[in-house]
Order: sequence, then C-alpha cells, then structure tokens
Amino acid sequence: MGMGLHEWPLVFFTVLAQTAVGAFWAFTLLLLSDKSKQVEARTHYVMVVLWVLMSIGFIFSTLHLGSPQRAFNALNRIGASGLSNEIAAGSAFFALGAGYWALATANLLPSSWQKLPLIGFIVRLLGNIESKLPAFWKTLGMIVVSIVGAGFIYAMSKLYMIDTVPTWNSVYTPLLFVLTALLSGSALALTLSNCVKIGERLNGLLLTVAWLALIAAAVTTYQQYGYLSGVSSAIHQALDLVPSFVPVMITRFILILFGLILLTAGVKKRNALIPVIGFILIVVGELLARVIFYGLHMTVGMAALGY
Repeated sequence: MGMGLHEWPLVFFTVLAQTAVGAFWAFTLLLLSDKSKQVEARTHYVMVVLWVLMSIGFIFSTLHLGSPQRAFNALNRIGASGLSNEIAAGSAFFALGAGYWALATANLLPSSWQKLPLIGFIVRLLGNIESKLPAFWKTLGMIVVSIVGAGFIYAMSKLYMIDTVPTWNSVYTPLLFVLTALLSGSALALTLSNCVKIGERLNGLLLTVAWLALIAAAVTTYQQYGYLSGVSSAIHQALDLVPSFVPVMITRFILILFGLILLTAGVKKRNALIPVIGFILIVVGELLARVIFYGLHMTVGMAALGY
C-alpha cells in the first residue's frame, strides 16, 4: 500500500473534487423538486461547503505539481493533454459553480453585509445583476454546472486511462470515480441539508443512492480484483504492488458501512452530529481506496502492447 502514499495530494484532490460534484448533483435535484424560498435559501447557504472543498482540493493538486505556476502551464495543451483537460474541466466546474452560488446568494445575505467596504460593493453588484436575470436562470445554471461537473469527472478518468498503465486503463477507473461522487456526494448533501433542516423530500432518494452506490462499489471492487489478478509486466504482477489490497478494501467497506448506518440513523432522527461522523467515515473509506488506486501504478511499455 505504501506506493500510493506518495501521491497523497492527488488522493485528496480527486476524492474531495468528486465529492463536491456529487453533492452539487444532489442539491440540483433538491432545488428542482422543491421551489420553496426557505429550502432555496438554506440550500444555497450550505452550498458554500462545496466550494471550500474544491478550494482545498485545488490546493492539494498544486502541491502535486510543485507550484501554482505549473498548473497554469498545464493549461497550454487543452484538447491534446489529459492533464490540461482535467485542470480546465475542474476550473470550469469551480468557476461556474462558485459563480452560480455567488449570484444566487447575493440577495439572500443580511443587509448589514452591504455596509462593509469591499464585500458590500461586491454583494450589491452581484445582487443587481441577479435581479435583472430572467426567472429561469437558476434552473438553467444548476443544470449547466451539473453537466460541467460530469465532464470534469470524465476528464479526470480519461487522464488515468493510459495504454501503458493497464492497472488504470479499464472501465473500473471511471466507474469507481463516479461511484465516489454518488456515494460521498450524496452523503455530504444529506449531512448539510440535515444540519439546516431541509430536504426531507429527497432524504429517502439520496439515502437509496448512497446505499446502492456502496453495493455497486463492493461488486466493482470484487470484479476489479479479478481483473488485476490477470495483469502483469515483465517485472511485477499487479496485485504484488499492493499486497494490502484485500485488508484495506475490507477496512474501507467497514468504514463506509458504519458511516452509512450512522448517516441513515442521524437523518431519520434529525440529529446534526451523527450524520457528520458518518460522512467522515465514508470519506476516509474512499481515501483508503484512492491510496490503493495510486499504488497500482504499473507501466508495461509500448512493446508489451504490440507497438
């Protein structure tokens, strides 16, 4: 398992970013199904957590690159480079999502904010812009940001699907990335909505999505183990790179199972703290899985592929 630990910035970046995307999907469903002003206001308030997670995630990604300047340089090959596409798609999701959130909350903030020197100017400016937009702009904005978020996960998956890295170049990479978004994203949305007492209408649906994502992740991981057992190079057998694959995955699913039990119980009892603990356990489980993912990096060379 140790080989994946040196990529810890990417471990945190990918899991946090996918969690933010999944939570935005969940909040989009909530806001499309419940048009009440109270739900809309409280949902947009707690949505700030998503952009905090994206900020932290991008900080981790720049640690991997060495400096923020390298992140800007990586954008030079959009369309031709998987890394450039990932950074561009992630930046687009972050910018559009945060922009949507800023406009949506501008007229919801207390009037005292408008008296602050710089913040007040920005709030008034955004509030004036939002008041002039057509009524359907929020619906359109949520759908656009959700689609861009899906594109971000797709770009993230494509980055790792490299011909010379057979341990990553399989259907399991995008599938597991999407399942992380559905599982941890739904858990985050449930946790936040439970904290501010909204979203009861979708609690059952999001809990179902989270439980089904857990089952799908368990089945996918089992299938992935069988696939990896048949992957080897002239030097390594894939599973030899991560001898702790089985115990770590068992630990992962135990953490997620207990996390989902706590989340389900906390949501049904309308307890604010229990779901938070459950969400943390779920994210820790996904982080463990991502350490294994990076530990599986193994190149076979072009000759082995018949080139």
